[in-house]
Amino acid sequence: EGAFAMLTTEPGPDVAHYHDRQIVVMTPGAGVHWLDLSAPEDLILRPSPLGSLFVDRVYPPAAPPGSG
Repeated sequence: EGAFAMLTTEPGPDVAHYHDRQIVVMTPGAGVHWLDLSAPEDLILRPSPLGSLFVDRVYPPAAPPGSG
């Protein structure tokens, strides 16, 4: 079957307002370098830059425009 790992690091600017850690979002191909240790850890396991992630409010639902 499959396997996965969730690696965390300090939060980037998109996450810092919400939490003190964030999941590492690797660029395509970076996972291989992490698995075979062929690149320095600090180049792979780092926070995402500003604008990489966005917030989509799910719950509680936002009030409809003009309702409040």
